[in-house]
Amino acid sequence: MDVEKQIATILARLDALEARLSRLETGMRGEVTTPESEAAKPEEVDTQGGLRGEHLELKIGEFWLAQMGSLLLLLGVAFLICYPFHTLSPVVKSLVGYASVTAILGLARYWRGKYAHLSRVLFGGGLFLLYLATLRLHFFNATPVLAGKTAGVVALVLALGVLLYSAARRRSQLLGGMTLLLGYATALFADTVHFSLAFIVVTSVVSVWMFYRFRWVQSALFSIILAYGTYLLWLLNNPVMGKPVQALPTHHNSLAYVFAFAAVFATVNLLRHRRDYSEFWEAVLTLIHSGGFVVLNALLVLTYFRPRAAEVSLAVAAFFLLLAVVNWLVRQSRYGTAVYACFGYLALSSAILIRFPIPGSFVWLGWQSLLVLSTAIWFRNRIIVVVNFLIFLSIFIAYLPFVPSHGWVNLSYAVVGLASARVLNWQKRRLDLRTELFRNGYLVLAFVIVLYGFAQAVPEKFVSLTWLAAAIFYFAMSLLLHNFKYRWMGILTVFAVIIHVFVRDLAHISAEFRILLLLLVGTVVLALSFLYARRRRQLSQT
Repeated sequence: MDVEKQIATILARLDALEARLSRLETGMRGEVTTPESEAAKPEEVDTQGGLRGEHLELKIGEFWLAQMGSLLLLLGVAFLICYPFHTLSPVVKSLVGYASVTAILGLARYWRGKYAHLSRVLFGGGLFLLYLATLRLHFFNATPVLAGKTAGVVALVLALGVLLYSAARRRSQLLGGMTLLLGYATALFADTVHFSLAFIVVTSVVSVWMFYRFRWVQSALFSIILAYGTYLLWLLNNPVMGKPVQALPTHHNSLAYVFAFAAVFATVNLLRHRRDYSEFWEAVLTLIHSGGFVVLNALLVLTYFRPRAAEVSLAVAAFFLLLAVVNWLVRQSRYGTAVYACFGYLALSSAILIRFPIPGSFVWLGWQSLLVLSTAIWFRNRIIVVVNFLIFLSIFIAYLPFVPSHGWVNLSYAVVGLASARVLNWQKRRLDLRTELFRNGYLVLAFVIVLYGFAQAVPEKFVSLTWLAAAIFYFAMSLLLHNFKYRWMGILTVFAVIIHVFVRDLAHISAEFRILLLLLVGTVVLALSFLYARRRRQLSQT
C-alpha cells in the first residue's frame, strides 16, 4: 500500500508539472487568456490574493508594530527617568535612568544584525534618553544631583558630544538633526546670556560642518530655522525656562551674535558643489537665511536701537552686499547673489528713509536705483534688474500722489530714468534678458516725470515753453545717440505742448505772452515738420 501511495503521489506531481509547463508554453506563444480560462483557475487567483494579504500582514506585524512598540517603550523609559521617586535618593534615580538607557542601547546593538530597522529606532531613542537623563542631573529637578548650573551644562555638552559622534559615525542625518535640535535647546536650558548666545553660534558651526562633511542639505535648512527661532525665544525672555514672555530689558550686545551666526550660515552656499543641491534649494536656503536675519534685526532696532536705526540698517546692507559680491566671485551663484543683493538694497533703502527726511530721501532712493542697476549688470543678473525696476516704479508711484512736488526730486528721477535706459541699452549684451521692455519702462517714467516736474516747478505761463525745450532736448538726444525712441518722446512732448496751449494757455495767460507763445510754438512745430519732410525725401531717394 505504501508503494502504491508513493506512485500515486509521483504521478500527481508529474501531472502538476506538465500542467505548469503547458501554461508556460501558452504564455510564450502569446495566446490570449479567455474569461473561461480565468474562471477555470480560481485557486490560483485566491492564492495570489492570499499572498498579497499575507505580505501586508507581515509588513504591519514586523515593521509597524515594531516601531509603535519601540516608541511606547522609549516613552515609558522617558517617564521613568522623569518620575519623582520620593523613596529613592537623587543619585539612585539618576543611576536607574542611565541603567535604562544602557539597556536600550544594548538591545539596539544586539538586534543590529537581525532587526536593523528596530535597532535604528531604539538607538536613536536611546541617545535621546541619554540626553534626557543628563538633563535631569540639574535641570527641571527639585533634588538635582549636580547642584551647580555650570556642572549641569558641562554634562549636557558631553552628552551632545556623544550624540554628534554617533551621528557622524553612522552618517545618519536623522541623528544629526536631533543633535542640532538638542544643541539649540541646550543654549536655552543654560539660560546664561553670553554662553547661550555663543552656543547658538557653535551649534550653527556644527551644522555647517555636517553639511560640508556629509552634504546634509535638510539639516542645514533645519539648523537655520532653529538658530533664528532659538535667538527669538531668548530675546523674548526665554519662556522655555518658565519665564514670562516679554522683551529683555537690555540687548546685551546680542546683535554681534546675530551677525556671527548669520555669517556662519552664509558659508553654506560657498562650500557647496553644484551637485549638492539644486538652484531651488539654493534659493530656499538663501531666502530663509536672509529673511530670518532681517526679521531679527528689525526686532532689535524697534526694541533697542531706534536712535541708531540708520546705522544698523546700513550695517545690514553692507553685510548683504558683501555676501552678494562673494557669492558672485566665488560661485557665480545666480539665485544666492540675487537674493543677497535685493535684501541688501532693501536695507539700504531703509537706512536712507530713516536718515534723510522727505522729500530729500526720494532723491537718494532714485540714485540708489541706478546703483542697483549697475551692480545687476556686473552680476549679469536679470532678477535684480526686474526687482529694481519694480521698486523704482513703486517709489515713483508713491512719490507722485503722496509727497509734495520738489524740483530736485523731479529732476533726479528724470535723469535716473534716462540714465537707466541708456545703461541698459549700453550693456544689454551682458544680461541674459531682453531689456527692451525695461528700457521702454524707464523712458516712459522719465517722460512722465519731466512733464510733471516742469508743470510743478515753473509758473504756469512758462510750462509750455519748458515742455517745448524738453522736446528739443529729446530730438537732440535722438541725433546724438541715433535712437528713434527719443524722437518719439519728442513728438509726444510736442503734442503735450499743443494740448496745453489750447486747454490752459489761451485762457489763463496775458495777451502779449500768448502771442509770443503761439509764434514760438508754431515756428518750432513747423521747423520740425520741415525736417521730417526733408528726411522723407532723402529716404525716398535712397
